Amino acid sequence: MTTTFLTAHKSHHPLQKPPTFTSSNPIFSHRLSTVRSFHPSSRAVHVSSSNDWTFEQRMEEAFNVLNLMEIQNMSPDPSLFCLLLQSCADAANLQTLKTLHQKIIDSNLQHDPFVANNLITAYSKCGSLESARRVFDEMPQRNIVSWTTVISMYSQMGSPHEALRLYNSMRSAGKIKPNAFTYTIVLNSCAKMGDLKMGVEVHEDVVRDGCESDGFVVTALIDMYAKCGRFEDARKVFDGMAEPTVEAYTAMMEGYNASGRGEEALGLVRKILQSSEGVKFVKEMGFACMIRSCVMEGALRQGQEIHAHLIKFRHRVGARTIAALVVLYEKCDKMAAARLLFDELLVKEVGLWGRLISGYVRNGLNQEALELYCEMVSADIELNPLVISSVLNACIGVLGLAEGKQIHSQSIKSGYWLYKSLVIDGLAKLYSRCGQVKEANKLMKCR
Repeated sequence: MTTTFLTAHKSHHPLQKPPTFTSSNPIFSHRLSTVRSFHPSSRAVHVSSSNDWTFEQRMEEAFNVLNLMEIQNMSPDPSLFCLLLQSCADAANLQTLKTLHQKIIDSNLQHDPFVANNLITAYSKCGSLESARRVFDEMPQRNIVSWTTVISMYSQMGSPHEALRLYNSMRSAGKIKPNAFTYTIVLNSCAKMGDLKMGVEVHEDVVRDGCESDGFVVTALIDMYAKCGRFEDARKVFDGMAEPTVEAYTAMMEGYNASGRGEEALGLVRKILQSSEGVKFVKEMGFACMIRSCVMEGALRQGQEIHAHLIKFRHRVGARTIAALVVLYEKCDKMAAARLLFDELLVKEVGLWGRLISGYVRNGLNQEALELYCEMVSADIELNPLVISSVLNACIGVLGLAEGKQIHSQSIKSGYWLYKSLVIDGLAKLYSRCGQVKEANKLMKCR
């Protein structure tokens, strides 16, 4: 049976030929199925010739079909407009969206809840918050999807305070019951605002509505409490889960890491590595998050265990994870391992160059530090006082007066580094150690 988007057409004169553009008409049916195939979520049969059409071509065909329906006094079904609105939202095409909105008004479907909800989403994805809000405000009846959509819009567009105000308005009306998705967005807004009082009130609403076991809500609660500095409450929520999810572990660990509570974060790393789901969690959590916890506490063994997982299961990791391992090995004085990973990075931040040079100097590997500095200069990486200071310490370690003079010359040419006390102190110390007391004294007068 062919599904139709058409409602019963108006009656016609007995002698007048009935409309030929019906859902049973092969030509019209073909064009309608073409329109339906515009959005990936549609279950309609795709028309091969339309697969390569641009968004503009597809929408032009959609408007042609709508015009034909209007000529034949046929009303489009709301689901057809919802499909086209999703296409506009995905393309973020505001101008086409406005044209489609007018078609919806002409069809008197602007107050249909499904159409209005999709209009709000489409306008928000096109960056037109005012238009989205106008649609919401003009809705005679709003359901939970309407409220959640507009609350989500404000939260994602950098206005969490307005999202919370709307939530309070919805609760005050007393007719709409939030769902787990609503609570997740509202709790995220509380976290962004650092609004603990509101967060606690929402938590009470969550319990009252029986949503406290939803995984997304629990993760949002953990994140909210952690960002508001209430780690005991965050951990209580976390420990209340029979089987903590990857998302819950990540939220709890990120909260600890962001607040310098490395020992607690490391405790979670140990718990993960010792669990039967350890391999899965290590893979899905994000290695950089776990490694940062190891770095904060200098936990070499746990970091090496995570690194072993990467190698054993051949995970393809990003630059952040490799950089985190470099920092861990440097902090734990495993310079050979740190350098091997450092060399794998295609793009290296200046701070990472500085850390490795500093690590070499700290471990008495001054020649390696100078060689890495030469690579840094050759790569045209912008230097900073901390890097220069570390390299000067390497010069002092090998009594490298010639290298120190080169750095001194570069500082004079830059007209900047020479006025930094770290650089001046390092140069003065080098000259003094190398018997150039006069030069050292001259520099100290520049402080």
